[in-house]
Amino acid sequence: MSERRSYFRIDESIALEFKEVEEITANTAAAELQFPNTASLKLFAELRKIDNDNAHLFHQIKETSRALGEYLHNLNRKIDIISQQIMADSKPLPPSKTIKQVNLSEGGIAFGSSRPVEANSFIALRLIFLPSNAGLVLFAKIIRCEPSNTGEYQIAAKFHRVSDGQQQLIGQQIMRAQMAERRKNQQYLQ
Repeated sequence: MSERRSYFRIDESIALEFKEVEEITANTAAAELQFPNTASLKLFAELRKIDNDNAHLFHQIKETSRALGEYLHNLNRKIDIISQQIMADSKPLPPSKTIKQVNLSEGGIAFGSSRPVEANSFIALRLIFLPSNAGLVLFAKIIRCEPSNTGEYQIAAKFHRVSDGQQQLIGQQIMRAQMAERRKNQQYLQ
């Protein structure tokens, strides 16, 4: 079964940077080493993971003590604001060239590029989802690279060595985009 049918796909605007890497690098190195200043991405991802890990516990606390639940929620909001500011300082500001319309699934990504990349080669990707500023640095294998009628090259890549946490973050972004689209469609119908 093709990747296109295995995963839900969305069209989304994200901050995207990529660089070509050797296959051995994609197979053995940490993707974060390919981009300077990715510590904030790692911090943000870890904070999101902690939120997800504690969600069930938070709901139990809120049911037991509403005041304590509200207090913890407000502390979490403070941490979110600080982490979003850290991420905002490290992401390009629109209308930067790095903000691209992409087609994203849990298995891979398609995007336009001014330069071609050879099929079956590897790239390191830095993705920052907007407006949440959640980000990832990961490797991908180029499935195809074809010229488009816009003068760019349309690149399709399959994610390579994706961790469970990275896969979960991509899935969450896809779900958020789908829910936003549904809300938009419902408002349009009303």
